[in-house]
Amino acid sequence: MNDLQIDYFIAVARNLSFTKTAEEMYVSQPAISRQISHLEEELGYPLFDRSKKTTQLTPAGGLFYDFFVKYKQELIYAKDRASKLAHEQVGSIRLACLDGWNGVEAVPEALSNFHENFKNVDVTLSSYGFKGLLKALGSDKVDIILTLDGMLEDYGDIMIKKIYSLPKKIIYSKHHRLAGYANMAPKDFREEKFFVPCADESTDAESKVKSYMHAYGVEPKLVKVDNIESMLINVQNGLGVAVVDDWTLKSAGGELMSVELGMMDDVVLAWKETNLNPAIGVLVSEMIFILGKQ
Repeated sequence: MNDLQIDYFIAVARNLSFTKTAEEMYVSQPAISRQISHLEEELGYPLFDRSKKTTQLTPAGGLFYDFFVKYKQELIYAKDRASKLAHEQVGSIRLACLDGWNGVEAVPEALSNFHENFKNVDVTLSSYGFKGLLKALGSDKVDIILTLDGMLEDYGDIMIKKIYSLPKKIIYSKHHRLAGYANMAPKDFREEKFFVPCADESTDAESKVKSYMHAYGVEPKLVKVDNIESMLINVQNGLGVAVVDDWTLKSAGGELMSVELGMMDDVVLAWKETNLNPAIGVLVSEMIFILGKQ
């Protein structure tokens, strides 16, 4: 579905004529018919009754007409508001992301695009562990956090927006004793130590690693460390393995090897419901747009 299909549909619905719409929009009638057919296929409903001599909307067509007209009006309003914000907004926004995501390409790209459109809004970036992110958000040290889903359910005053999904992987060093083996599978790590951040850092890290590995019939030997950085240092030096998301692996550099777990974690942006900073919504939209291209 795209804006061209929607524009053609709205025009035909208003004119009740494919011929008149083609003349009005300076395109061929078959081109309009083809685009509307694509739209009908995606929506799953016929939009026009083609069994009669005159063009008529189906009941579903009337419903979608009202929806798309409202959508176009709200889009115009949103663009106008965004334009005004771009020229008038002055302020700041404080974004914090999870430790270990220092090499995520989407973050600088999104912030660069944001700065191009909102030159008068200062952006600061910081990083924390799981618990540190919540503490910083709760104490208003930051406006918005970028983290993994599953750690915010107990906070009713927080708005959450899923923006991406990341593959989970077992990581190990090229110095690890298993590094020379090909076609490694999760079950091959049954005798290894799995480093995890301690409960003060992440309350569900242990349970998640157990859940991931139990799916492969493995009872992981968990070793708790102080934080994500300590976990990575141990793995990088060949002392054991860890389960991380794809962003953490990429940020850690090229010294690590990995095995797919076949599972995903959702990445979310979260902010306080009471925080009325207008730049938050724009930054969220920018992050969704950038990640949607990847």
